[in-house]
Amino acid sequence: MDLGQLEKTPAVVLGLGQNGLGAVRALGRAGVPVLGLDSDLEQPGAQTRFCRKVHCPDFAKGGQALLDKLVEVGEELRRHDMKGVIIPTGDLNVEMVSERREELEPYYHLSLPSKEVLRLFLDKKSFYKLAIERGFPLPRTWFTEGDHDIDAIARDIAYPCLIKPFQPNASWRQTFDTRLFLADSADMLRQLYDLIYPVHQDLIIQEYMPGDDAQVCWGVTYLDRDQKPLAKWAGHKIRQYPRGFGTATLAESLDDPELAQLAIDILVGVGHRGYGVVEFKRDRRDGKRKITEATGGRTWFPHSIVTRSGINLPLLWYRDVLGLPVEPQTRYEAGIKWIHEERDLKTVMLYFLPEKRLTPWTWLRSYAGKRTYAYAAWDDPGPFLNSAGRVLKAGRNRVKRMLRAKEPERARVQSSRPKHLQELLLAADPTVGHGLRRISVD
Repeated sequence: MDLGQLEKTPAVVLGLGQNGLGAVRALGRAGVPVLGLDSDLEQPGAQTRFCRKVHCPDFAKGGQALLDKLVEVGEELRRHDMKGVIIPTGDLNVEMVSERREELEPYYHLSLPSKEVLRLFLDKKSFYKLAIERGFPLPRTWFTEGDHDIDAIARDIAYPCLIKPFQPNASWRQTFDTRLFLADSADMLRQLYDLIYPVHQDLIIQEYMPGDDAQVCWGVTYLDRDQKPLAKWAGHKIRQYPRGFGTATLAESLDDPELAQLAIDILVGVGHRGYGVVEFKRDRRDGKRKITEATGGRTWFPHSIVTRSGINLPLLWYRDVLGLPVEPQTRYEAGIKWIHEERDLKTVMLYFLPEKRLTPWTWLRSYAGKRTYAYAAWDDPGPFLNSAGRVLKAGRNRVKRMLRAKEPERARVQSSRPKHLQELLLAADPTVGHGLRRISVD
């Protein structure tokens, strides 16, 4: 493998999806040489000019193939008398790097918490249990592994509530076309449980916090070896896909030191170090922000908004792990918007326009102000041009499907289940269109 001329330590970004692209651009624009590993070099993010692409077979599986490729790249770096800086961008690749860190440390600089702490971020159930033990703000949560009494849970829980698998197995994916279901009554929860539990026994049942997508917010930081925060940032979602339960499609930076500090306190409390994000949602019933998710050891989906608003977290990570001087960064510009061009178009078309939550005019106005994009960039046009081609192709295919199916949303969940069971699952699926969803996610 020929990596060409390398005048300084390269960053090795694992994944060239939208998440990886944000890290590549943040580092490349700062003059850091970047190697981007992925198996799909045709995707939009792989069209960036800011990194040298390295093909890694079976990258998406995050296992032995990725380790072998990293060792191969590491051997080449060793011939340059260098060690790279690994920047994971997804759960599977950060898990592999963490679990096999002893094999990678001869070749790379790593910024990770202990294996035990990293496992907490990857195991949502373990994180929830620890959060309950530590008294962190969390919606009331129950688990169905081992002894449990669904009738007692149904009597005690507040509605609406969600029921979802801890980790969806193959049977779940084959049976259900959604990640979770919502119940608005004890009777509905029991009916859903009777349908779901025979398919997947390891479930999480949790009180759902009503409220629109803008109530979902983040605190983002980077903690050094002594758990000192080198960065503090806060932001919130405006829209997400699927609406109510997905990943951000439109987000905005916030001037909210309290939110940023709350995230830091939680991350320090679990023993984290390195890059960390805690997602919260404000519960309108009591006004408190409660944890919905925590991410550590890897970049997070809309992280390029942090760079655009004034804190270059990937560069800070790179410098810290190399022992270079890093000044703590807590000042940034609030009101910067981040837009995922593909996904926001999809969520607006599927939810917000049909439900009359937006008009074409208010949709366009929602983009007002300073912006950054998942793909579009004047100094790096390749990813956007590739993405635009995919959107046009997807649009043509969607029109064809709509012409073939009178009720396209129902068509996607058709099965051999009796009609009354199909109606129950459709009513409880928060990701389908408003016409089929019985329970409001607001």
